[in-house]
Amino acid sequence: MIKPSGTFSADVKLHFYVGERQIELGQLGPGFAILRSAQTIDACDGELQGELETVIDGKNSRWKIRITSPITTASKRFTFEAV
Repeated sequence: MIKPSGTFSADVKLHFYVGERQIELGQLGPGFAILRSAQTIDACDGELQGELETVIDGKNSRWKIRITSPITTASKRFTFEAV
């Protein structure tokens, strides 16, 4: 009998879509995300909206968000709320 080790591994990809851009995320949490690499993303008309995508073992989920903090090269972390 094989005893389970208690550890599991999944293929996980995280993306942020804004305009025509697909940006890789390094981490996604409740109400915040961290870009894989630092960059500035400007708001259009004073408000920045986009979509988050998670792909876990080939199954993807996407949802629309509104960014609630600036995304600049000074910090890869930003906050958001669902729309």
